[in-house]
Parts: sequence; C-alpha cells; structure tokens
Amino acid sequence: MFGKRPGSGTASENSILLVANGRSVLEHEFGAHIDNFETVGRINNYETTGFERFVGSRTDIWFNGANQNLRRRDDIPAQIVVLIPEDILKRKGEHIHGRIQKRLGVDRDRYKLVSRSEILEYESVLNAGRPTTGTSAILWSLERFERVVIHGFDFFIDTVAHYHDRPVTRWLIERGIIRKAGKHDMRQEKAFVERLILDGRVLRLGDHLP
Repeated sequence: MFGKRPGSGTASENSILLVANGRSVLEHEFGAHIDNFETVGRINNYETTGFERFVGSRTDIWFNGANQNLRRRDDIPAQIVVLIPEDILKRKGEHIHGRIQKRLGVDRDRYKLVSRSEILEYESVLNAGRPTTGTSAILWSLERFERVVIHGFDFFIDTVAHYHDRPVTRWLIERGIIRKAGKHDMRQEKAFVERLILDGRVLRLGDHLP
C-alpha cells in the first residue's frame, strides 16, 4: 500500500495537486500556483468559475462518488475517477455502471471505476468505515504519483459548508436541514491524513509554495 502500482502510471506522473471543497481555500489566493501544477484533481461538485484566484481553473482529473447529489457538468475533464463505497459495489455489481452513466451523463468508456478490492484496501488502511471521496482520492493518488499535494481538505469539522455553496444552501446546512458527511468518521480521516503529512507522504500546498 502507498507505493505506485505497477503499470499504473508513466514516468511523467510525478505530482498531483488535489483541491478539495473546504472553505479554507478562500483564505489564500493560490489560483495561479494551482494552474501551474503538473496535474490538478478536484472533488465531486467543485466550482472554479468566480473562484479562479483562490482555486485556479484547470482540472485534469475529476474524482467523484457518483452519488445522488452529484451535479452533471458541462465542462467534463479529460479523466474521471469514480470512487464508490465497497458495500455499494458489492450490492450493485455490474449494474452500478448504469447509475454512474446516468448521474455523470457520460458513456462507460469515459470514466475509471476504482475496483472493489482497491476500495477495500482504502477502508482497511483508514480503519474508519466508509471514506470520503476526498480521502479516497488521496489514497488513489498515493499509488500513482510520486508527490501528492493537497489543498482545501477541512474534513467538515470547523464548517460543513463548501466554498462554493450558495447562501441559501449554506443556511440550510448550518441549520441541519441539509446534512453532509453523516456516514463518515471525519475526525478519524483528519487524523489519518495528518499522519500522512507528518510522515512526508502528503504535502500541504500552503507549506510548500516558494
């Protein structure tokens, strides 16, 4: 675990920046740095329009869970990686592809569904049940890139809102009418990722800018 999988990437795949949706991204105008990164990955219902100076505009890989709240995109990135919990993959089998295609609005050859065995690895290493799409994206990247940098991973602890949530959506979230991250152990995920950072396996963008 945490080594590049044989045949999983080319020599040019040295670094990836994963930009999550936490509101902390609005504290830094890192957009230009983000767009200059070798590979940029974003999570679920990310937004760039209107937030470019904070999060940049480039997206090379779209990581998503094909969940029911996922919005279809007009600007579909070149690569799509779908990360679905193991229990759902087990229950749905091959039928899962119909749901993915419907929710993403793309044909089956346009996305990569991470295998049930690999998702099981993530759940085992995390030791916290169902991981979020963001933490799964980190684990996926660690096996395919030499350098993994993250930004905007707030883990729904200080706030459950995303940087791009509309005021009405934020109001509903703050009052518990819309619930987020209820099926995840966010404190365990935060501690897990912080250990990866302490071990030098994952870097924070703000700590490594010139």
